[in-house]
This record gives sequence, structure tokens and C-alpha cells, in this order.
Amino acid sequence: MADSARLHYVSSPGSQLFEEGAATGGLPGKVKVWLNIGATVTGSFTIYASGWSISGHGTGMLHGTGTFASFGGTMTISHGAGRFAHAHGHGGFYGTINRRTYAATVQTTGNLNY
Repeated sequence: MADSARLHYVSSPGSQLFEEGAATGGLPGKVKVWLNIGATVTGSFTIYASGWSISGHGTGMLHGTGTFASFGGTMTISHGAGRFAHAHGHGGFYGTINRRTYAATVQTTGNLNY
């Protein structure tokens, strides 16, 4: 299963970036993402749709030193609600970030069990 999201910057509480947007793919819905950008990128995400949600976290290495950087690593689905109440899984965590506007694209791929 694969999902992608084009995110827009909402706020920056502390060292985290809070972003949101629309997820498309196997689990379409609204997605909220909290990212920490450093030599590694760590993040947590929740996808929401009518009556259900899925949450997880990922980590990846940051590549690039200019305005645009990319990252890639792994993610884990940790829990869900509604029809995905027992969700768990793992896979890839990839994306790009614009360091000037903080706009990001995040893609997850992997296995989902529920």
C-alpha cells in the first residue's frame, strides 16, 4: 500500500514543524504531520477520514544542503481507530522539504495489517 501527501506549513511549535494536507493513495484522507528536521528527519503522522484514523512514525536520513532536501527511511504504523482500531505495519518513509517555505511532500509505502 502507498500513500502520498502534499503538505503545507501550519506552525512550528518548538523544534517541530506541524504540517497538514490531503493524503492520496490506498488510504485517502486528511493528514497531519509533525516533523523534526536535522541530520535525520523524524516524524509522526495521522491520517483521518470519515470514522477512522491511522497513526505512525518514521525516521530517515536527510540528503541535500540547498533549498530543497530529500529524506528516506522507515516508518511504523502504531495504532488506529474505527475500522483500523488494531492497525499495525511497517514500510518506507520518503519525502522532500523546501527549507525556505517548509512545504513538504511525504510518501509512505508498506504493509498494513488490521
